[in-house]
Amino acid sequence: MSELGARLKQARKEKGYSLDNLQELTKIQKRYLSAIEEGDFGIMPGTFYVRAFIKQYAEAVGLDPDEMLAIYKSEAPEPASGEEQGMAAPAMRRSSMTRRSGRAAEVMPKVILALFIVLAVAIVWFLSQHAASNDKNEEVKGPDTTVKVEQPGEAAAKDDKPDAGAEETGGEEQADGENGEETGKEEAKDPSAQLAFDRSEGENSYYTLTGTDTVTVVLKGSGRSWVTATDNAGTQHLSKNLESGAEETVEASGVEWLRFRIGYTPGVTLTVNGQELEYAIPETERVTQNIIIQLSSAQ
Repeated sequence: MSELGARLKQARKEKGYSLDNLQELTKIQKRYLSAIEEGDFGIMPGTFYVRAFIKQYAEAVGLDPDEMLAIYKSEAPEPASGEEQGMAAPAMRRSSMTRRSGRAAEVMPKVILALFIVLAVAIVWFLSQHAASNDKNEEVKGPDTTVKVEQPGEAAAKDDKPDAGAEETGGEEQADGENGEETGKEEAKDPSAQLAFDRSEGENSYYTLTGTDTVTVVLKGSGRSWVTATDNAGTQHLSKNLESGAEETVEASGVEWLRFRIGYTPGVTLTVNGQELEYAIPETERVTQNIIIQLSSAQ
């Protein structure tokens, strides 16, 4: 394994990403990610893609892309002499193609000028025909002498008709009131549930939720981050990239604990049973953290 592959692989493991996680995060096929780690660049579609994939990989695991590309350049094999000789024949073909293109360049301006003249004549003819047609229509069409007679009672009916705008405004205000009530219900906290910080160990922070046997966690994204959620029985409730502005809800009942793996804590806010969770470990110290919520129902 090359130095480049070793450093990328180590950074990936420190982030807690598998190759499948990284494939979904970067949209690069898993076999190419594995090839980069093993230094097997022969299966890549080309040098351009190798550099692009290395840059994306480095950014995903928090390494300097320019430094990784410099390491790749120092490790990349020199092109074979056969490849340099293979370039001679295309160069000869290009010279002959250049001569042909020179002749075409001499003729092309004349062709473009001829097409421009034809197009100008067509536009002038179309405009003249259109103007003649409008003149004929104006001569045939006489002044509009129709007089509309308003029937008695129409004015009164118009005055008595209710204002549709007022009805719509009233309906909108009523709908806003209903939406406000619903929003208030959704954001209301569970008065019986209490969330308290317990302890921190490494990148793990433990919290205790008392007074309920059901936990509802709302995750809101303010920056792209990989998040997973599993319980003590091994059931996976969530595994995806949480984009900025996105929201996911995880609800579980009758479990001992829920574990959330947050790849980028500055980009994810957690609300547990209506109570916003504060990260015990500063985000500046550990970007990737594990949040364990332990359930302890009130007796």
